[in-house]
Amino acid sequence: MDMTFINRAMQPMISFAMQFNKNSFGLLPAQPLNLPHLNPNQTTDVSLALDVTGPIQKMEPLTNLQVAIKNSVDVFYFACILPIHVYFTEDGQMDKRVFLATWKDIPSQNEVQYTLNNMQHSADVVSNKLQENNIFTIAKRNVEGQDMLYQCLKLTNGIWVLTELKISPGNPNYTLSLKSRANEVSPTIYQAFEMILHQ
Repeated sequence: MDMTFINRAMQPMISFAMQFNKNSFGLLPAQPLNLPHLNPNQTTDVSLALDVTGPIQKMEPLTNLQVAIKNSVDVFYFACILPIHVYFTEDGQMDKRVFLATWKDIPSQNEVQYTLNNMQHSADVVSNKLQENNIFTIAKRNVEGQDMLYQCLKLTNGIWVLTELKISPGNPNYTLSLKSRANEVSPTIYQAFEMILHQ
């Protein structure tokens, strides 16, 4: 987590500490906040390693993170919404047979469809952009002139999401179908696809 601290107080700030409330993915600082001293009107950038081994409590919205930062002057509270793709794991690859079996095993009522608008990429570019963000293409087929990408991703809390992405040449709107045993992740996964593919 990259942060910028600015001291607008009239006195130096010392003794910094950071704490996260329980959250949907068990996110917490992996080490103490390393910010020993901040003089008045001083600005400093800090990077803090995070881990996903903390206590879990479902938040609304799902990626909401409540943070407290303490120092010698006061305790500051704030909340931020993290993009869900930061929780996509590098081990989210799945075998084709497992993908097919899992897709069939997840009830059809757990399938949600979205339209991705104003897309300008080929199926290969889409696949590469998504793989850079730990969304893995399991198979690619061409059905009646449409490119079909079958993909999966795994969240740090162990939830798998399977996707089917239909790309028609010349059509800037793609159809995204998502399947997961935890349907509450679907809207944020859709937002991640939108963000990643519009970069």
